[in-house]
Amino acid sequence: MYKEFKNFMDVEGQKANIYIKDFEIHTTPLEVITTNTNTVIVELDDIHEKRYKLTACPYQGIRITTIDCVSSEDYYNEYCFRDGIYHRHILTVDESPWIDELKKNLTDKRATFLDHAKHFVLPLQEIDVEIVCSRLVIEEVK
Repeated sequence: MYKEFKNFMDVEGQKANIYIKDFEIHTTPLEVITTNTNTVIVELDDIHEKRYKLTACPYQGIRITTIDCVSSEDYYNEYCFRDGIYHRHILTVDESPWIDELKKNLTDKRATFLDHAKHFVLPLQEIDVEIVCSRLVIEEVK
């Protein structure tokens, strides 16, 4: 469906890249977030006002932070700041300190599932949603 776009920028030791270059989140995405024991679902609108469902299953962690407490430099990618405006894209964080922290706190030190996990960042209108999971599935809602 979509291809992962590799354009890295290093900020304070963290590299953020755009997960899917052609997928841009609407400035008013009207997000709905639901979670259960092993699944996070984020429904939102793209810039063409099409509705999408992003599913992370299973997930290892989720953080939701108000935009007031997030710096644009936390997860910076130059491509998001083109044409003089900020474009919202799904980002991934390489060498994520959060994944390192989760690995350190594993109850089973032999577990390897976090070796395949990614740290996703969804910069929405009023919040940033961060999810650690192995796979993020994006589907258009019909």
